[in-house]
Formats: sequence, structure tokens, C-alpha cells
Amino acid sequence: MTTLRFALHDLRRLSRDGAMLFFSMGLPVVFYLVFGQAMGFGDESVGRGDVSAYIMIGMALYAGVTGAVAAAGQVVVESTTGWGRQLALTPLTHAQLVASRLLGITIRAVLPVAAVFTVGAVTGASMPAVAWAASFLLCVVGAVPFGFYGMAWSQAWPTETSVSIAGTSVVVLAFLGNLFMPLPETMMTVGRFSPMYGAVSLARWPLSEGYQSVSYEPWLVHDPLWWAVVNFLVWTAVLVAVVLALHSREKGRR
Repeated sequence: MTTLRFALHDLRRLSRDGAMLFFSMGLPVVFYLVFGQAMGFGDESVGRGDVSAYIMIGMALYAGVTGAVAAAGQVVVESTTGWGRQLALTPLTHAQLVASRLLGITIRAVLPVAAVFTVGAVTGASMPAVAWAASFLLCVVGAVPFGFYGMAWSQAWPTETSVSIAGTSVVVLAFLGNLFMPLPETMMTVGRFSPMYGAVSLARWPLSEGYQSVSYEPWLVHDPLWWAVVNFLVWTAVLVAVVLALHSREKGRR
């Protein structure tokens, strides 16, 4: 209960952070409405659903990643600016603190994903019920590891600016991962090695069954499932390793 109360306290602070709520929840919803509904091709078929659902999943993952990056980065900044010492005076154990932080990061990933999925459902995005549930879960699972991305930035540059830089750089990763708009097939050869390719491919798999949209004919290309799985696992391991290395470096300085 202590862990849960602290996590809820942390989330109440989130409700007062208007900028973070806009960039992690409001902006992805706007992107979905612009690219998934206003373009006029949302009803066209893709895999087991339509283009609106395909775009919705990408925007939902982007929303979840943005929330996780900002939450994790803020945790590191707070710890390096004295908040960690204040928490050490409370009854919270280290295990409880870590658990509450992970819970907070997960919730901050879930809420933006839920916002985009809700708007998608209301505006008529179409795919089977099983695909809705599976894609939602995979968006959350794919977003949470990017909390380590936010931690890495904040450990390397422990200032408020680092959180903003990390959040902005996510936009570049999203473009490279074929998340926002179809890339040319030539760029996809590079994009398949980018950090967000695996996460978005897995999240879209229940809908598209491996098909990726590209900007020129043949318009759709099929990628094997193992490409996405390997990409996701390797980049998760890399991000965790970077965070651990930076943490060890910081302890060595002390």
C-alpha cells in the first residue's frame, strides 16, 4: 500500500504538468486525427482492418513512448537535484521506491495509449476485437522499455533540458521506425535497424500481420516477425546496458 500511495502521489503531480500531458496525450491524438481521419483514405483495407487502425496504432505507440521517456527522465533529474535524498528520509525502502517508479512509468505509458485508442474507436477505426486488445497491450509493452532511453539522456545530462531533448529526439526515432508516415523502401533498409522499428512492427502485427506501408509501389512490403522481435530485444538490451554503464560511471565519480 505504501508503494501504491507513493505512485498515486507521483501521478497527481502529473495531472498538474500541462506540457507533458499535451505532448504525450494531446499531440498524438491530433496526429491521429490529421493523418488517420482527415486524409480521406482511412477506410482503405490494410491486413485485418483499415488504414485508420494502422495509423492509430503507430500514434498510440508514439504517445506511450513519449510518456515513458518523460517520466523516466524526470525521475533521474529529481534524484540528481536532491529529491532522492528527501525520499531517503521517508519509510520507503529502495525496493518500494523502484517498484513505485516502474509503476508510475508504466501508467504514464498506458494513459496516452488509451487516449489514442479511445479516439480511434470513437472515430471508427476498424479491426477485430482480438487485434484491438493485442495491439493495445503490445503498444504498452513496446513503450515501457523506452523509459531506459529517457533515463540514459538524463543520466548523461542531469538537467531539465535533457528531458526535453529526449522527448524531441523520439520524433526522429518515430520517423525512422516507419511510425508516422510511409518511408521509401530504400529508407526502410535503414529504418529496420532503428530503435522504434521493432516496437511498432510488433504493435501492428495483430492488424497487419507483418505488412509495412511504404511510400512507393508496391505500397506494402512484408517483414518477417523475427525481424521485429530481434530488433525490440536487442535495442531493449542496449538501452538497459547504457543506463547501467552510466549509473556505474556516476557511482565511480562519487
